[in-house]
Amino acid sequence: MLTDKFLRLQSVFFRLLGLELLHEQDAGHRYPWRSICCILSVASFLPLTIAFGLQNIQNVEQLTDSLCSVLVDLLALCKIGVFLWLYKDFRFLIRQFYCVLQTETHCLVGETIVSRESRRDQFISAIYAYCFITAGLSACLMSPLAMLISYQRTGELQPDFPFPSVYPWDNKKLSNYLISYLWNASAALGVALPTVCVDTLFCSLSHHLCALFQIARHKMMHFEGRNAEETRENLRHVFQLYEMCLELGHSLNAYFRPLIFAQFVAASLHLCVLCYQLSANILQPALLFYAAFTAAIVGQVSIYCFCGSSVHSESQLFGQAIYESSWLHLLQENPLLVSSLKIAMMRSSLGCPIDGFFFAANRETLIRIVRSAISYVTLLRSLA
Repeated sequence: MLTDKFLRLQSVFFRLLGLELLHEQDAGHRYPWRSICCILSVASFLPLTIAFGLQNIQNVEQLTDSLCSVLVDLLALCKIGVFLWLYKDFRFLIRQFYCVLQTETHCLVGETIVSRESRRDQFISAIYAYCFITAGLSACLMSPLAMLISYQRTGELQPDFPFPSVYPWDNKKLSNYLISYLWNASAALGVALPTVCVDTLFCSLSHHLCALFQIARHKMMHFEGRNAEETRENLRHVFQLYEMCLELGHSLNAYFRPLIFAQFVAASLHLCVLCYQLSANILQPALLFYAAFTAAIVGQVSIYCFCGSSVHSESQLFGQAIYESSWLHLLQENPLLVSSLKIAMMRSSLGCPIDGFFFAANRETLIRIVRSAISYVTLLRSLA
């Protein structure tokens, strides 16, 4: 059933934040305390990272390391902040998706298309979530491992933390170090969980929107009925479905547009910093962490670019479906319907673009982000 597949993985992650996507919030959970705790953990840790960067502003490697952490924190705060601000709008959009999908999965073809896109969405979302969480876990586990290696070599325990930060106390004391380490771990959780929630939600909604466009395309190619009245009724339903898909796409783009803009701007700087760290830590234990982190950031951008490109392409293919449909006999039977088909073809040529204000979410943007990151790395290497 659709209820078992739609937003299944995403609902689990959002419940960890104390939020519900499909069901009503319980009376005792009207205020998302877990989400607020995540925000506070990241917001309170951010000044420590900024202070570390200012303290080591002359050291390019440490400065870029702190910049990497600051970008991750700010992007996570932006995502969870926008989602909480538009929480009711997101829930209304999800209910709209759910109602349309329930209606269109009554036929076998619609159910097959939606099931295929749901499986693809859950597969991609699961891989992305595990990759991002692995990057966070590797960061938290790398510092104790580095401390053990340093202890075996020098015989002294030097405090080491997952993320660059400075503290107003002496971390050589075990109690102080444990407090600082738990602060790092809570900040990592506060970054990873909201980021995975929002990114996988966009992935799921865009995949199901593609499924609805595919259903509309299939119905367009098989709109011919047993008589003229049934044919007109079928065409009316197809056009209404396509119009509903476009409205869902515009709402999806409107709610995610500021997040896509922030994601693309941060990713271009982020990949630059991570590529520099990779080149500076070759044959070092930290190389594995930076490699996992780079894969997670590339995965972040890829989700928005490939999903946005798929939505735009599927919406434009509706015009091709009109051309391939059985419209020739309508030229003599009903010229008005032919005019409607022409208008629909012209509208489908515009498609349903997904963008971040100045950046279109497509594969070309992904390539430009990677190229700009490489050029930034060359600049940083010249400054080092």
